[in-house]
This record gives sequence, C-alpha cells and structure tokens, in this order.
Amino acid sequence: MENFLLKIGVSVQWADEIALFLILAGVSVAFGFFMGRFRLINVLISIYIAIALLSVLPKEFLKFNQHADVFLFLIFVIGLTLADSALFDIHISGSGAYFFWRLFVMSFLEIGLIFSILTTLLPRKEVLEYISADAYNYFASSYAQFLWMVIPLLFVFFINKKLR
Repeated sequence: MENFLLKIGVSVQWADEIALFLILAGVSVAFGFFMGRFRLINVLISIYIAIALLSVLPKEFLKFNQHADVFLFLIFVIGLTLADSALFDIHISGSGAYFFWRLFVMSFLEIGLIFSILTTLLPRKEVLEYISADAYNYFASSYAQFLWMVIPLLFVFFINKKLR
C-alpha cells in the first residue's frame, strides 16, 4: 500500500499516515459488520470499563510481563463484550444509508480508541517501529487520548438524541 502511494507521488510522511488511515478504515468496516449494530455500543462501554479497571489495578499485578497491561486490557474488553447481554441493552438502531453511516463512524471511533489505548500501553519505541511519529501523536498524545475517549461518547449522545 505504501509503495503504491509513493509511486503516485505522495510523500513518504503522508504515505505512512494515509496507509494507516486506510488500514484503520478497513478494520473498522470489518469490525462494524462483525460486531453488528446491537453490540457496537456495548463494545464501546466495555472499552471504557476495561481502561478504568486497568487504571485502578495495582501495579504489582502488571510486573509479570512487559506487556501485561496490553494483555489484561484485551482480556477485559473481550470478557466484558462476551458478558454484555447480561450487562447492557443498548444498540444502534435504524436501517438504510443512515444506519451504515452510523455503524461505520461508531466502529471507526471504537477502533481508533482501542488503537489509542494500545499505543499508550505499549512502549513508545516499540510502537514507532510500526507507525510514524506524527501518527503516534494522533493517538498517544495527551490531547489525542482525551479526544479518543470523549468523541465516541459524544457520537453516541448525538445519534441517540437524533433518533428520539
């Protein structure tokens, strides 16, 4: 993908960021269709609960492995998502073109949030082996972390208000 963008005249810096965006967009579409409208909001709630649990977990539990926090975050998200039918009953309703737009945006915001959390949990040097420093800042800077946490909530508020 990056080589294709370079061949059509896109700079190296932009090629990295465009390729990352296209990958995130593709994963977002697949994630949105895989999870479905009934579970997409529940996954978002699971992400917030998982990061909250991880932030209050005693650091002694995380010393067994360099990436223990990443593994525990993913285990929390997966476990909460599997138990979501007993915990949550919220979904993205509707049909037609507006439904697909809401589904895509919600799944993109969730994948962005997960990527932001993972980039902050992993060592910066390790993450920079795979993405550019600018792309890293889009997900791991303090402002980016805040925006990735708040924007999905605002989107849920917006679509729920519009649907009522």
